[in-house]
Amino acid sequence: MKILVTTVPGIENIVVQEIGELCPEAHSYVASSSGRVTAELPENCLARIITRIHSAENVYLLLGEADKLEEVGEELALHAKELIAWHKYFSVRAERITKDIETTSLEIASKIGRIIQEKTGLEVSLDFPDIILYVEYEAGRYRYGVYLTHAGNLRDRPYRRYIHRSALNPVLAYAMCRIASPREKLWDPFCGSGTIPLECLSIVPGLKALCSDVNSDFIRGALENSRSINKALLVFTCDIGHAPVRNFTVDAIVTNPPFGIREKSVGGLKRSYEALFRLARHNLEEDGKLVVLTTHRRLVEEISRNMGFDTAGTWRIYEGGLTSFIYKLQPK
Repeated sequence: MKILVTTVPGIENIVVQEIGELCPEAHSYVASSSGRVTAELPENCLARIITRIHSAENVYLLLGEADKLEEVGEELALHAKELIAWHKYFSVRAERITKDIETTSLEIASKIGRIIQEKTGLEVSLDFPDIILYVEYEAGRYRYGVYLTHAGNLRDRPYRRYIHRSALNPVLAYAMCRIASPREKLWDPFCGSGTIPLECLSIVPGLKALCSDVNSDFIRGALENSRSINKALLVFTCDIGHAPVRNFTVDAIVTNPPFGIREKSVGGLKRSYEALFRLARHNLEEDGKLVVLTTHRRLVEEISRNMGFDTAGTWRIYEGGLTSFIYKLQPK
């Protein structure tokens, strides 16, 4: 069978890696459009992918392709009868990936919905459908299938009881943890509600994870989140420029400093970034890694050069209309 996995644009290769770990028999490749991975895999891998993948946001079962929208409607009507014989409500989600046709995504969904209603007698329910059918258009070709994760987006983690006002997407936090590959000790000095340390603990369950922030309300929220899933975080409140941890080293610092948009940096962005790099210089082990998500590319590159860090990797991320970058850095 063939599935489509969507994720944050920029971390598609991490999805490919994770699918390969969960299902070694799978053949995955990055789709032509950003944030999408297609995989062919045996049926017995599907439940494993849906329930255990951390780097994905949604999963779709792909049923076929067609040149014309009417063909898509006919085929989906046949599948709908088989898939929801004991139900009566459906909806259609559509996406126009390329803009070489005038028909919009909403118009595609509406046309397919009408065809299925006429052919099957099923009723449309946008609020409580029994099944969500999926159609996408790209460069003269339609693909169609079934939305498998409509009960809840895969980025919705069970630990998110307290939501930080500038909360990081857990899928992106998980990707950062994989990039850092912490072994024993990790620190996020801008940890907010604890998303990065908690995602890293899902990879390395015995990890000693430090979570600090200048805002004590955020730290209480991180503690609440960690306790909700019985994970231990070492939490403390401190300004990054005056961290009380002097003789403690970690093998990874993974963090998302304030972008300066919704969340302002205490003392200014440059001061916070310089303090972060000084902390990394002092508290990272010899082969340790600093992994940073930032919109301030020039600032990070300037400070890393001035403070003697090598860039081991860069990932361009696009989410919510904003371009940012993940840097993997190591002290020289």
